[in-house]
Amino acid sequence: MLLFAAIHSWIEIQHLLGDNSPLYLFPTTLYLIPCIYAAVAFGARGAALTALWAGFLVVLNLLLWHEGLERVGELVQVTWIGAVSVFVGSRVDRERAARSEAESRESARRASANRYRAIMDNVLEPILLLDGEGQVVDANRTAAGLLGHSVDELRGHGLPGTAGARITARLAAGPSGESRATPIGLGQPERWFELVPMTTVTAGGAGEVQLLMRDVTERYEREQGLESIARDALVAREEERHKIARELHDGPLQSLVQLLRALDSMASDLPESQRGPLSAARASAEAVSDELRRFSRDLRPSVLDDLGISAAIRSEAESLKDRAGVNVTVRVEGRTRRVEENVELALLRITQEAVRNVERHSGASKVAIWLKFSRARVNLSITDDGAGLDPIPTASELLSESHLGLIGMQERARLVGGDLRLTRSAMGGLAIEADIPVGEIPHR
Repeated sequence: MLLFAAIHSWIEIQHLLGDNSPLYLFPTTLYLIPCIYAAVAFGARGAALTALWAGFLVVLNLLLWHEGLERVGELVQVTWIGAVSVFVGSRVDRERAARSEAESRESARRASANRYRAIMDNVLEPILLLDGEGQVVDANRTAAGLLGHSVDELRGHGLPGTAGARITARLAAGPSGESRATPIGLGQPERWFELVPMTTVTAGGAGEVQLLMRDVTERYEREQGLESIARDALVAREEERHKIARELHDGPLQSLVQLLRALDSMASDLPESQRGPLSAARASAEAVSDELRRFSRDLRPSVLDDLGISAAIRSEAESLKDRAGVNVTVRVEGRTRRVEENVELALLRITQEAVRNVERHSGASKVAIWLKFSRARVNLSITDDGAGLDPIPTASELLSESHLGLIGMQERARLVGGDLRLTRSAMGGLAIEADIPVGEIPHR
């Protein structure tokens, strides 16, 4: 700046530009060079300070060698130079701030990515990040090891192998299948995982699924063991009930039948006036016989073994009508057939427990039973117009409130591979729906 000021003064002293020459503005224009340099190097603040310094030097020159319009021209010139340099400086400041912010964001992104990668790789449970088409966006080392590939090999590709096919199939099954254990592994013994998907959205708006795979092998094997024990206990219980029902039928009931015949024979040999005590004894014996038949039927209805589940359910409906005067309708849809014995027994026990609940607790006057056969499943629906349950309790609430009958129905359905749901029926009461997979038994 001092060099330009010296040159400017020397030109004026030597009258190199002549009088009133338009070139007198040229030396002032030279100050644009340091002002622009200051703007680029130091921003708006440096440009403003340099422009003020240039203005001071120009004013000294004006006071010494210019007057009139020349002074006005140089003042306008130096003002223009200052404005341009400040404008350039402000743009430089803005660009620097934007670049600094971008660098800060990039640094934060890298730090976040490093933290994310550290968390991913240090988590012992497998984690997968999938895009909307099922392609692997990212994975941790545990997941890569489980699938038998490196993380780089997985990225941009679908889930490989049998394990990948099982994961894809379970995800495609939707919410009903996500919480169940899935067998995944490359060796033996096979490991079981519970898939916990979580939908996320990327910055571009694309949907991604972060999949956490919890190793539940020990829990699954323990549950399988407990289920096996429960199934064996249930089978043993049913066999014992069947044995007791048969022994009741073949023992006490046959003895009572013989007793009734003997009483009838004795009564036929006595005069009418003396038959009163025998008639009373016969009525008592017949009442005991009826009660034993009912007890034997509850233990194991012979109609189930002889005619199948449809006839057994109709028999339970008729018994409820006779005992409680409840209007019961039974509807059977599909091709009626015999199915596995354990499935028929589970459906019968569910029906019996539902009928007992209607009789003892609901106060219903109407009950509708719908048994539907399809090619691979059988569906049992029991609805009533009674008090019902509002709201419908969860399994833990049923257990805490000692609704053991409903818990038992759910367990019976689960032990034969099905499920049982409790809902509010259209009739206003409780709706019980059991859905069980079955095979066909052509002859038993």
